[in-house]
Amino acid sequence: MAQLYPLSTKGKLIFFYNVTSFTLWLCCLGRLLILLPLVGRSFVPGGIADFFHVVSLLPIISLLIIPTWSRERLWSVLNCLRMAWICYGVIFPYPRIAKHTSYSFLIISWCITNIINSGYYSFRVKTRTSPQWLFWLKHHIFFITFPMSLVSEMILIFLSLGFVDDDSIYELILKGAFLLYIPVAYFYWGHLKSTRVIKYKQVIAKRVQGRTASTNI
Repeated sequence: MAQLYPLSTKGKLIFFYNVTSFTLWLCCLGRLLILLPLVGRSFVPGGIADFFHVVSLLPIISLLIIPTWSRERLWSVLNCLRMAWICYGVIFPYPRIAKHTSYSFLIISWCITNIINSGYYSFRVKTRTSPQWLFWLKHHIFFITFPMSLVSEMILIFLSLGFVDDDSIYELILKGAFLLYIPVAYFYWGHLKSTRVIKYKQVIAKRVQGRTASTNI
């Protein structure tokens, strides 16, 4: 059994945030899975949209709790702003687009990603380690959730263009964002893969070397 370590005030705050985030994202996914077969995708937004959009702002809180800056942190900031903009800049002004199937896939992809991330960091903060399966998921689930999220967001942005005022500034912003999605996604995909190499493959390689060394002693 993993050892539980005492936490500083900041550590307790980070742990509380991750446990809360895990619980809320799990509730969000559970709510979707209950509503979807009962009412169908067209009526799902009425039962989950408000809750989902508020929960989607949680990653912004993490930026305030851990105010560090790095290249990886920059991607986190952009990711948080993207989630907030999709919810309140694309879906909220044009709620009819949420009836599309892509909205359900968006919720699923975001929920799965954040449930795994929050669960992983909860373990890391409290025990300074994590279950092997959770460690694996943390660095591999993006192969499924990232393309799902990317396609869903692009579809929702495209659908919103049918409701925005013609020749307005916001129409240009939406079109510009739509065109930038693939290039930015390409670089973010590269970042995720490089992070996987550094934080997963290298760690696993060191563990294997350590076991081999201890066996040879």
